[in-house]
Amino acid sequence: MGGGLAGLSAAIQLAVDGASVLVIESNRTLGGRVRIEDSGDWILDSGLHLMRRRGPFQQLQRRLRAPRVLGKRWDSAKLVGVGCDNRRARDVLSSMRLDAGNVAERAIVPTGGWSSLIDRMITSAKEMGVEFTFETEAKGLLLNGDNKVRAVITNADEIECDCLVLAIPPKPAAKLLESAKLSTTELDACTEQRVAALDAALTGKPMRPYSGYFDERSGVLVIDQSKPDRLPQRGSEDECTLLHAVSLNAEGEEGLNAIKEFLDSHCSGWRNMVAIRRSTKSVMLHPSKLDERVNGRLYITNRIALAGTHVLTPHTLSDASVDSGRKAAKLLMNR
Repeated sequence: MGGGLAGLSAAIQLAVDGASVLVIESNRTLGGRVRIEDSGDWILDSGLHLMRRRGPFQQLQRRLRAPRVLGKRWDSAKLVGVGCDNRRARDVLSSMRLDAGNVAERAIVPTGGWSSLIDRMITSAKEMGVEFTFETEAKGLLLNGDNKVRAVITNADEIECDCLVLAIPPKPAAKLLESAKLSTTELDACTEQRVAALDAALTGKPMRPYSGYFDERSGVLVIDQSKPDRLPQRGSEDECTLLHAVSLNAEGEEGLNAIKEFLDSHCSGWRNMVAIRRSTKSVMLHPSKLDERVNGRLYITNRIALAGTHVLTPHTLSDASVDSGRKAAKLLMNR
């Protein structure tokens, strides 16, 4: 259930282990929140995304024999902390959390944007026989006499199954589990963190010589992800900026205003350089707080496994999605 990173990772692992797999997706496309919107000649990711070198996501791409996606290492040494030291800024970037511990990792900007990574996963899944159904809304679950899942009720029909990976956020997952009269106390306790975000393609380098900023007071994090393969044909990495900013302290107009005020004060003239600009008042960054994450085995006796960044894993962000998805699949296949 769910065609984002966690769901695709689970589907691929299940198929590798010999299962017949159907991915139920409520939207028209796969990829969840990392899909790229059309930005003309620019490759402008929706949101701030970096890949961790040697993390589960990169390792999965290697196993899928994806074309080279690493590109160059993002220059974290030039990420500047405002009102804090640079190490603190790197820790926040690595986890996208203000309560981050010491988690700084080497980050890379994937070649071709995040959609290229998702497309490789989709292609691999299809080659392995994974099937997909789109614009399909799950309404409930049915259990058999042994209290194990036997079907998913959708807006179209009932889809029979022997096991289920719920690779969707806590709230919709809880709603489905409640339909089968299963306790959802731990999922109900998950608290979403929503943020405001701004993505922009700029015909200039207002952040030079830095690769990014983190402002402790406002919670604004902004980085430059420009790379030659993401720019128009005549664009130069030395002359263009792919700016991604989030307000970790606030969403809505308050969050967007905080981002703009910070850019006005630290990236002089950025407004006059905008080629493409995309503002998002509210987007879910984390489905739960760190101490609210749940065990993916919570419903394993019902032949249901959980996956996503709200599931306990030693990893963060996209790596957590991939790691939890693969582990959910293995949990079900090993029972």
